[in-house]
Amino acid sequence: MRPNDERLYTKSLELMKAGELAQTIPHRQIGITTVSEVRKAGGDVVRTAGRSPYHATLTGLTPEQVSKLLTPTVLNPRRERK
Repeated sequence: MRPNDERLYTKSLELMKAGELAQTIPHRQIGITTVSEVRKAGGDVVRTAGRSPYHATLTGLTPEQVSKLLTPTVLNPRRERK
């Protein structure tokens, strides 16, 4: 990792839908992107230990780059059913 590298903890699993991954995310709004888009922007997504088996860390991008990838946000599908 580069010095001063920013990290974002996220959920990731190949072929899983965002709604499935969002089940354990408490936030009302979520941003959605793909590992491919993150890597195209110069970052990486790697599986890491966390609160769920789908935990991952997004690294190698600035906060501005991450914001661009995750905007616009959407209502967390977990919240839509309530």
